[in-house]
Amino acid sequence: MLSMKIFYGLVLVIVSQFMKADLLIIEECTRIDNFDETILSKLSKVVVPELNGKRKGEAGKIAVVGGSKEYTGAPYFAAISALKVGADLVYVITTENAAPVIKSYSPDLIVIPHTSTNISAYLLPSVHTVVIGPGLGRSTEGLNLAYEVIKICKKMQKPLVIDADGLYAIYKDVQILKDYPSPGAILTPNNAEVKRLKQSVPETDTPWYKYWGDHVTVLQKGEQDMYFSNTGEFDWSISEGGSGRRAGGQGDILAGALGTFYNWGLNANICETNKSTQLAQSVAAYAAAKFTRTCNSKAYKIYGRSMIASNMLNEIHSAFDDLFL
Repeated sequence: MLSMKIFYGLVLVIVSQFMKADLLIIEECTRIDNFDETILSKLSKVVVPELNGKRKGEAGKIAVVGGSKEYTGAPYFAAISALKVGADLVYVITTENAAPVIKSYSPDLIVIPHTSTNISAYLLPSVHTVVIGPGLGRSTEGLNLAYEVIKICKKMQKPLVIDADGLYAIYKDVQILKDYPSPGAILTPNNAEVKRLKQSVPETDTPWYKYWGDHVTVLQKGEQDMYFSNTGEFDWSISEGGSGRRAGGQGDILAGALGTFYNWGLNANICETNKSTQLAQSVAAYAAAKFTRTCNSKAYKIYGRSMIASNMLNEIHSAFDDLFL
């Protein structure tokens, strides 16, 4: 009899949790026309999937395309962040000479030299989100890899995050991302990269970030993070959190985290309207930006000016709990 009481008690707890989540979604969706950070904060919690009853892979399979002979740390920071935020499997697609080095950083990552397998036939179809750019470099090999993956993802309608040297690839061939299909791509440039992208976009009466079409959005990183969509409906800016310490690797952490949040946001089908995909992009970008700022501020309190990106990785668990649970 006691065991049955415990069982029914657990059932009631689980049901009440789902009802609270559903009520939260309904409440925020009725206020979506008055979009603000309060709504963003609540919806970023809603997209985090439950752990119970999940099989390996259901919480996300992410591919990070990047790395080069000179830059092996960046793809590691992006990939391990995607994994630590909550993705189940993370692949790193990189060059032949970078693969052994990145493999040595963590046994949790699946590192694949892009010349050793047919990525279009076997790997990319199976992943949920693709992150292009961390440590990619600007060699012909790196740029060609970026272009190949973008073309494949465009054809497959794969959610895409483009950062770092992936943005340089866009700068060199600005039309390759033109009319990228839904569910879309999110660019994550810093202020210097924004200036370069603006130079590559043809001058028109519309803002530069609308050049690529309805499904390409921009998260501009800086002292103030700003999010720009094609419609402007779900735009936002935040400046709270973070620190003055701009350690190398912070942008890679954001890009990897965004890959995971983007997949979760799309799966959540927020508000179940024809704007759910656009809303998912905005919520995912907000969650990743807020999360990265929190990791930075927590690490800075401990290490001050000596803080490095590896210290931020140690704060992922604490930052996630503070923001999303």
